Amino acid sequence: MDAIELLKRYQAGETDFRGENLCGADLHGADLIGADLTGTDLRGANLVLAYLNRANLSKANLVGTRLSGANLSQADLINAKLRDADLHGAILYGADLRGADITLAILLDANLISADLRSVNLGSANLRGACLRGANLRYEKRCYDGANLRGVDLRNADLRGANLNGADLTKADLRRANLTETSLREANLTEATLTGAILQGSFLTDANLTEANLSQAILINAKLERANLTEATLKEVNLSDANLTAAILSKVNLTQAVMQRARFNRADLSRAILHKADLTEATLIEAYLGRADLRNANLSNANLAKAELSSANLMGAVLHGATLPDGTIAE
Repeated sequence: MDAIELLKRYQAGETDFRGENLCGADLHGADLIGADLTGTDLRGANLVLAYLNRANLSKANLVGTRLSGANLSQADLINAKLRDADLHGAILYGADLRGADITLAILLDANLISADLRSVNLGSANLRGACLRGANLRYEKRCYDGANLRGVDLRNADLRGANLNGADLTKADLRRANLTETSLREANLTEATLTGAILQGSFLTDANLTEANLSQAILINAKLERANLTEATLKEVNLSDANLTAAILSKVNLTQAVMQRARFNRADLSRAILHKADLTEATLIEAYLGRADLRNANLSNANLAKAELSSANLMGAVLHGATLPDGTIAE
């Protein structure tokens, strides 16, 4: 079937085009709203600015297909092959992409608001400036694997309220991304770049942030219980009111970080660099600070009850009103 025949049949009221061969077809700007294209071969086709709202493209082969500016809102793309596809500026609002292969695809400025991306493979895809507000990428035991976002480009992306529980974001580029109230429980962010990212109120419980770069990131009121931040870089980060109970922060760099009222109870801060950090009113009960660098840090009114500070460097640190490990109050 060629593009002309397809459009004629569609205009005549036919919508069932399952399994058809439309490889390389020119369907630029075509109106195929609600069409059933299940299992269709659309490799290398031109669907730029096409209307595919609520179309069924499950198991369709869209490898290398041009879909820039196309409207795929509420489309069914379950297990679709979108490798190397160009979806620049495409509208995928509420689309179902469960199990889709979107590796190496271009999704610059794409609209993925409320899209279902469970078990999707977005490895090395370009999502710079994309909007994923409320998107679902969560891991579900025995049902869906966490989304594969290894090495993905999400610079300046809008991920507010997205569900990324269990997602693999190893070495992902999330510079200046908006992750406000995003759920990243048990997510793998090893060596990820999050400089300048907004993570206010985000959920990072049990997340792996080993060697991640979070310099100048905003983590106000973030939940980081039991998170692993070993050797991560958090220079000038804002962790005010954040919860880092039992978190692993060994060898982390928190130079000039703002951590007012943050909770570090039972946290491992061994060999952490806290030079000039602001820990005013922070809670560090039973925290381990073996050989931590706290030079010129502000610990005014902090609670250090039962904390291990015997080998920490406190030269120039301000401890006015702080509760010391033995329970006494510093003058």
